[in-house]
Amino acid sequence: MSGGYQNWQVGDLALCISHDGFYAEFSDGWRYPPIGSIRQVKRVILERKRTIRRWFKPNICVLGGVWLVIEGCEGLNLHNSNFRKILPHAPDEEDAETIRLLTGQPATPVAPKTPELV
Repeated sequence: MSGGYQNWQVGDLALCISHDGFYAEFSDGWRYPPIGSIRQVKRVILERKRTIRRWFKPNICVLGGVWLVIEGCEGLNLHNSNFRKILPHAPDEEDAETIRLLTGQPATPVAPKTPELV
């Protein structure tokens, strides 16, 4: 699920998937995050609509929504439709087995299960 309201919270990890709507003239010297980079969300801003005032263009009314301030780009409010939320993953048995194989650890013997008498 990209864009839309993804229940963004401070501390979430955001994967940059697009540069749609990023304009260098509005960045005030800040660099935009590269596509594919993962950054931490520092602030979440909910707005109905936003008016951008610039001296070289008339006032521009932009759609509202969820705007993110992310690590490394604190001077910019970036629309969340350009990011995908990275959900945390809890390690399971398959992850443990993969790590064991990658590190070359010997297999741990598993005791055979005894049949259950009914």
